Amino acid sequence: MFSKAHVLLILLCSSLSVSSYANSKKPLAWQIKNKTWTKSYEKSYEEFIASIGKAKQAGVCHTTSDCIKSPVANPQFYNLNPDSLMDVFSDCADLPYILRAYFSWMNDLPFTYPVELTQAPLKTAEADALMKQLDDLYIQLDKAGMIKKQVIKRQIKELRKKIYGGSGVDIRYNSGGNKIVSKLYIKNGDNVNKVLVDVANAISTATFRTDAANNTTTKLFRDTYPVAITKAAIKPGTVLYDPNGHIAVVFDVTKNGKVHLIDAHPDNSLTAITYGEKFSQTNVEIGGGFSNWRPFNVETGEVQAATNEELPDYSLEQFERKKPFEFNNVQMSFHEYVRNKLSQGALIYYPVTELNELMEEICHDVKEREMAVNASLAAGIQNQNHPDVLPSNIYGTDGDWESYSSPSRDARLKASIREGRQLMQKIIQGHKDGDKNVQYEGTDLEGELQRTYEASASKCTIDVKKTSGGVQTLTLNTILKNIFKLSFDPYHCVELRWGLTDAESLKSCNQSKEKIEWYNAEQGLRNLIDRDYSVKMDYSLRELPSMPLSKTPEENISIVDVLN
Repeated sequence: MFSKAHVLLILLCSSLSVSSYANSKKPLAWQIKNKTWTKSYEKSYEEFIASIGKAKQAGVCHTTSDCIKSPVANPQFYNLNPDSLMDVFSDCADLPYILRAYFSWMNDLPFTYPVELTQAPLKTAEADALMKQLDDLYIQLDKAGMIKKQVIKRQIKELRKKIYGGSGVDIRYNSGGNKIVSKLYIKNGDNVNKVLVDVANAISTATFRTDAANNTTTKLFRDTYPVAITKAAIKPGTVLYDPNGHIAVVFDVTKNGKVHLIDAHPDNSLTAITYGEKFSQTNVEIGGGFSNWRPFNVETGEVQAATNEELPDYSLEQFERKKPFEFNNVQMSFHEYVRNKLSQGALIYYPVTELNELMEEICHDVKEREMAVNASLAAGIQNQNHPDVLPSNIYGTDGDWESYSSPSRDARLKASIREGRQLMQKIIQGHKDGDKNVQYEGTDLEGELQRTYEASASKCTIDVKKTSGGVQTLTLNTILKNIFKLSFDPYHCVELRWGLTDAESLKSCNQSKEKIEWYNAEQGLRNLIDRDYSVKMDYSLRELPSMPLSKTPEENISIVDVLN
């Protein structure tokens, strides 16, 4: 993390060097002068991402644009930013492509991104034959005249119906993955402002939901490839895809194997998080997990992408689905396996340090949630009438619900708390059993952990500006005790968003009886930790209580009762 002295030093150096760059701002028109993504460019990209991430972690910037336009977060290119560089919107899926596009533009490199995907066909002999016909039609389409193109497009449409069917499945969450239909390649003269907007409009999490084993090297190559779980492979710039609909970018891997990431959200905020069980392991067909950018070049005027065999860190290791994984003959979860593999030397747990870091991360997540809730309140969503039905799935939708609700954010927070509890249980039991990987030199581990928790929880606070006026300060301990009461629903008042359901808070909330009924009916959804995008959720208020959801909060999620 940046120290204050480090931040001041960067600002000073930046201010001293502004004059030397004053007449050399980067033109908005893209120029592809360097036609190959070399190892030196990849190393520079790592440094760019590491700086952005550490600045975000230190609170220097709060959106992707903020970071790109910050001399602290972006010392490599800040002085080259033209005054006319627009602010860019970025949600989680856009983030890797936006950062890669910006870096490519700054370094006069080629850049490409998918603009059309479709649900991958079933892997049958009949589907294979139809796919060959479809590929042939796309080749003909490129060469056809205007009238012929219309005929071929109709043929393509009919053929795709036969291959993919008309299920209407949201391709962001389908079970079979997707296929890239077309990609766009940046040309000399393209305006970077337009490119960044077009990228944000084109990319979704569906873009990453493609077969990780794909070895296509033609124009339709997969932009990223899966990597081995090694310190050399997982580095700043590595993309992490959670098949439950979230993307993050690695910016640091610590000596004790913790993976730090940045991720973006529909409200345009940027957050700093760590890898853990909130990210799911997947099968290879939907391509989740850690991946790096596939290098390519346009030296000959044709696209030439590296094959899987040419990539030293290419691996399908993370798709082996071992249950459990093993490291040094010790069985563990996949997330523990990743941390052990990435640790420099044996992974040593220092209990108080682990708890302090855990509480800092949870506090950070709560502070980020506060910003998201405040953005929703500022937009006045809580004053609007509640929709008659919920979205088809609360975790993946669009519109105001996508921009201002927080079910996915809240689920990740609860998953982090559950994972933290499990880690503390493991450490405490390991200390009792004399585990050499748990190092504690004191005489009262549980007592010291309890005091550490109380100190951390009391100093982490948020101020809730109540609907009727006045401010109520909540400590982290209060928030964690109410974790299953926190409303994800943007149509609820601030009191309900923070789980304040006492008589005084409900009086301050002053919302309609119907909205209170919605809050009560959504308790089953609040009790969930693990997100499921396949569950139908578009129920009315009357139907919602009968949904087959968790009726009681998951037991043993609390961190503090492990320490008692």
